[in-house]
Amino acid sequence: MTITLYQFNISPFCDKVRRALRLKGLAWNTVEVPLLGAGKFRHISPTGKFPAMTDGGKTIVDSTEIIRYLDTLVTEPRLIPADPRERGDALILEDWADESLYFFDVTMRNWPQNRAWFMDDLLHQERGFKKRMLSRLLAGPLRKIARTQGLGRKSESEITIELARHYDSLCARLEGQDWLVGSAISVADLAVRSMVFVLDRTAEGKALHDARPLLAAWSQRVDAMTLSSEAPAQPPATPRPACKRPPARARAPVAS
Repeated sequence: MTITLYQFNISPFCDKVRRALRLKGLAWNTVEVPLLGAGKFRHISPTGKFPAMTDGGKTIVDSTEIIRYLDTLVTEPRLIPADPRERGDALILEDWADESLYFFDVTMRNWPQNRAWFMDDLLHQERGFKKRMLSRLLAGPLRKIARTQGLGRKSESEITIELARHYDSLCARLEGQDWLVGSAISVADLAVRSMVFVLDRTAEGKALHDARPLLAAWSQRVDAMTLSSEAPAQPPATPRPACKRPPARARAPVAS
């Protein structure tokens, strides 16, 4: 059987799945879905949502469902904990990352000071005039998504303070432990790290992350196990410093 991942490379949801595949030691092929050509892949994902994955004759859509499937395919390391309480905590944290932190990504990366890098990532397959035109056209729909959700109605300073509080909550959870849930890496770590990873591509998110050594050390542990094609059995030892607090109409891509 051959695993094929259909993805938007920029998507944190797709990053979550790639991290899971590496952690499981699985090989896969990648098909990059064009930003303006997702309709050509309706036979893979009828909803137009990505990531989607095929394994032989089986198709799985949605990052959470893909990870559930991967846990049945390769049972260790298990990403959805077996313990009922830990499983509940891990899935709640994953949902929080997917449904809350994600909108900080959509909102903050579209701020004027961060937008050029965002559009470079979003339109990495485009060139020249078309890329410049799409950069202008996409800013509005992305802003509308953020305002509809609610976060985009707040000021930049309010949003930055709110993200700082979220990061402080993660630090509090990491006090005295290596992982967000239990004694092993889980879907919670993959989901949250994938969101923090893209938020580092904003000036504000990077500053907040760097100001919290406990969060940065956790990020290094997750990356050590999920960014290399040959993930080590155990991450390198890292200190646990204290968590310090610092004083045609273009459509946005759909991910899951």
